[in-house]
Formats: sequence, structure tokens, C-alpha cells
Amino acid sequence: MFARMLRAGISLAFVLLLAAPAAAQAIPDDPPSDDTGGAGGEAELDEDPIPVGDDRGTEENPDAPRIGDQDPDAPRAPAIKPTGYPVNEILRPITLPDFTSEIALDLAIYPSPVDVEVGLRARYGITRQAQIGVRYGVGGLYNDGKQDKVRWNTGKAVGVDFTYLITNWIAPRIGVPMYVDPFTIGLELGAPVKFRFGDKFAIVGFEDVVSFKLVKKKFLPDLRSERNNENLADLLDSQTLTSDGYVRLDFGAVYQLKPNLAISGRFGITFDDFDGDDSPSTLRGQVQWTPKRQLDLTGVIAADRLDDAHSFHLGGAVAVRI
Repeated sequence: MFARMLRAGISLAFVLLLAAPAAAQAIPDDPPSDDTGGAGGEAELDEDPIPVGDDRGTEENPDAPRIGDQDPDAPRAPAIKPTGYPVNEILRPITLPDFTSEIALDLAIYPSPVDVEVGLRARYGITRQAQIGVRYGVGGLYNDGKQDKVRWNTGKAVGVDFTYLITNWIAPRIGVPMYVDPFTIGLELGAPVKFRFGDKFAIVGFEDVVSFKLVKKKFLPDLRSERNNENLADLLDSQTLTSDGYVRLDFGAVYQLKPNLAISGRFGITFDDFDGDDSPSTLRGQVQWTPKRQLDLTGVIAADRLDDAHSFHLGGAVAVRI
């Protein structure tokens, strides 16, 4: 008896499940209105919405900027400027960008007496503000008086320095120049500055303001000239006193002729041995051409002492950044 009732209940449930969708379709969503004549009347449909966009399905926004027929007087977004180390010398920061390296080869040619000095320098941007540098006096081609002929003399001077950018226009610098044989060591303090006036002109200078030796009865190494270092080393053998250091005021201007071509002039006064009795003046002119963003080619004409014609020389440099 119970089994027959259970089977009958299951059969009734199946019938209700099959009939439910048909019943749902037959029931109208809304009751018929009076003007349709009942359930068999025609239902009035709403008008289609006004299409937005063209026949390709693209969206049409009247406020969106137009590409083909823009108003020439309408404001435009500023052009995106390229990032990285600038080609324009005026716009370059005092220190290298972070994780950027630069290596340069320097050359100075003194015609009388003949002296060709070669130097190597490198710097690396640790951060946007902190920079470390290394310099090495590779050597000089000159007559040292020992063999009475011009020959190559290997350099023994090396230096390290650290520069920190405080603001965009000044970066204090500390350097340690050393000479290997005989050993001597010194200290250099400077504050390179760069005052920009637009993108064409800048005032620069003060890379090396105060230098002094740290070892008594020795000499202050010269990272630019091996000939000067050998002459100072010879003075030690004769027990001749050498300068304890100097104060140097060196500054100048840079003018940007083209985005990749700049000229500069520098003038300086050096108070040797911290005394005003002998204060030679220096002068330097420079042309820098940047054919590629990673490459600088530089030409120099300079005088280490305006009162000494033998100090006039020509020079050049090649700098590569990676």
C-alpha cells in the first residue's frame, strides 16, 4: 500500500515538473490592458533605443577628442620628453644617474718641451645623488733627463673621489690622490657648481678648491702630469721643500651652440703653498661634441700658467657612457 502511494507521488511530481515551464510561458508578465482586448490582443512593444556609435559598433562620445577633425586651437597634451642622460651639456646633472658608468681617456700635448700626458678616469652613479670616481695618470712621453731622449714614462699616480649632489646646482666632492713610488698621499676638497640659465647658458666651476698633502716631507701628487710628479720626487732626494698644497678658484661658463655641441671657457687663480706671493692664473677653452648619447668628444686649448709660455698645450678627451 505504502509503495503504491510512493510511486503515485513520484509520478505526480514528474508531471508537475514537466508542466511548470509551459505554464510559465503561458502566464504574461503584465496583465492585459483594456485596449488590447484581453489576453489574445497584440502587445505594444517599446521603441528601440537610439543607437550609440556607428554601424561598426564603435562607441560615439561627443565629449571624446577627435583625431581626424580636431580643433587646431584646442589645448594639446605636452609632448613626452625622452628620459636618460641628456645630450645637451647644459641640462646634464653634476653627477651621473644611478647605475650609469662613464670612462674617459684624456690627452694633453705640450709642444715645448715635448710632453704628451695620458690620463684615464672613470665614474659611476651609485644613486641619483651619490657618485664615486677613479683617476689614473697612465704616463707621459717626454725627456726625463736620464737617457737624454724622449721616451715613455709609466705613471704612478692614482686617485679616488666621492661626490654627493645636495641640490641640482651644487655637489660637494672629496678626493684622495696617491703616488706609488715614492709613496705619498693627499686630500682634495671641492664643491662643483652648475647654475643654469635656460637651456643655453650655465656657470660652472669649483671642482677642486683646496688640496694638501697628508705626509710630511713628501709632495702632493699631480693626477694630470707624470712629469710634474717625477720632478717633485727628484726634489725629495735633494732635501728641497715642496709645497704643502694650494687653494684654487676656478670657474667659467658653458654655452650650448647646438643640442649636441657646447663651448666653454674657464679661468682660475691658484694660491700655491697657501700663499699669495705666487698665484699663477690658468686659462682653458673647450669644445664638446656629442655625436651619440653615450659618446662625448672634447677638444681643449689651455695654459697652466699665463706667465709661462711653455705651459700652453692642446688636449682632447673621449668619454663613453654605459
